[in-house]
Amino acid sequence: MTVHPSAASIASTDDVICVEDLKVSFYTDLGIVRALNGVSFNIPRGKVLGVVGESGCGKSITGLSIMQLVHGAGRTEGGRILFREFADRDPVDILTFGKNSSEMRAIRGNNISMIFQEPMSSLNPCYSVGNQIEEAILLHQTDDKLEAARRAIEILTKVGMPNPDRIAKSYPHELSGGMRQRAMIAMALSCNPTLLIADEPTTALDVTTEANILDLMRGLQSEIGTSIMFITHNMGVVAQMCDEVAVMYLGRVVERATVDDIFYDPKHPYTIALLQSIPRLGRSKGRLASIEGTVPDPYSRVEGCAFHLRCPAKIDGVCDVTVPEEIVVDAAKGHTVRCHLYS
Repeated sequence: MTVHPSAASIASTDDVICVEDLKVSFYTDLGIVRALNGVSFNIPRGKVLGVVGESGCGKSITGLSIMQLVHGAGRTEGGRILFREFADRDPVDILTFGKNSSEMRAIRGNNISMIFQEPMSSLNPCYSVGNQIEEAILLHQTDDKLEAARRAIEILTKVGMPNPDRIAKSYPHELSGGMRQRAMIAMALSCNPTLLIADEPTTALDVTTEANILDLMRGLQSEIGTSIMFITHNMGVVAQMCDEVAVMYLGRVVERATVDDIFYDPKHPYTIALLQSIPRLGRSKGRLASIEGTVPDPYSRVEGCAFHLRCPAKIDGVCDVTVPEEIVVDAAKGHTVRCHLYS
């Protein structure tokens, strides 16, 4: 086993995005919240990376950081986000662009798009669905309004909208939750992005609609070749959607592996605990397994490994003192873990 200097220390030509040692903090009246404490990962071209973890671990902030949408009290305090649109071009560091710069505006919504958790709060209630899709196309793809309208109908058809001409003229409040989510996906895919960030896109949907949305996203990903960063807390969705998985805890990626290795050969005690807490058909009667303790207060700083306060395998004098390095446990599969048990 060897120490891996960084999961994204070198931007491969096969990678669409490389996040390296990303640090983000929020300065509030109550104190400093260190949301991201050195996040590193990469997403290969045409692949789906699942990002999982409990609420508050930094999944959504990571996605917003890539989009340069962290505002207000949030500050990016370190790291790089290397984006490579084409394999034969040099990557650009997104963090060197201002949030409202022309360079970032050309990337956001065009090369990198995002599907947010709640479509009703993300869609503008004052404009029809068609107008909102056309806006992105007119901003990034063409000046021809008739062509933009035609392409809006085309993408609504592609995401499985019934009667897309009528839907294009409808307002968000006139659509069901599943249809609003499809409209959000259509808007995100309207410019054929290189990277799509999906932040829990099936939250609050019934299981049938959720299955349809996931099938739709997987089909479109295969057809268009878009890389996807799929943020979720649902391990069943991860098994269906993802090629690789990054497990996050308290602002760090604690394990990264293929989806098969995460389910059948997990290494980090937190990953193991997450999998043990999943309800299963045929499970004997009794209480579900749970992770002892609670996530530390966001305003406090935990010395050593952030998970040691809840870890059943912690090593006293080590885990509570030293932050673990990222360790390669299987170089061929790219399986890495941040845990003193493997160092």
